[in-house]
Amino acid sequence: MRFTDEQIRRVAAAVLQGLTEQGGAALKAERGRVQGRIEAIIRANLAGEQDLERDARELLEAHLKNAPPGMDRQKLFLMIKKKLAEERGIPL
Repeated sequence: MRFTDEQIRRVAAAVLQGLTEQGGAALKAERGRVQGRIEAIIRANLAGEQDLERDARELLEAHLKNAPPGMDRQKLFLMIKKKLAEERGIPL
């Protein structure tokens, strides 16, 4: 899924607000710096998911050559993606 920089900033701000106000977390660094780190984590997570989807699509194409006719592409893609995510320790 694609997110704009503004969407990522808003999500990071909401996470930070939730942690400090509702979660009782205390900041040990400047608020802007902490939010920037949360944004970086979100971006890294999104990049990891994009890599996972790319690799799953590549494997899908390789497996479709040997798959029986009428195999559901989407179902096979989701199965491959789930398996890759488990192997890589990526929560879906």
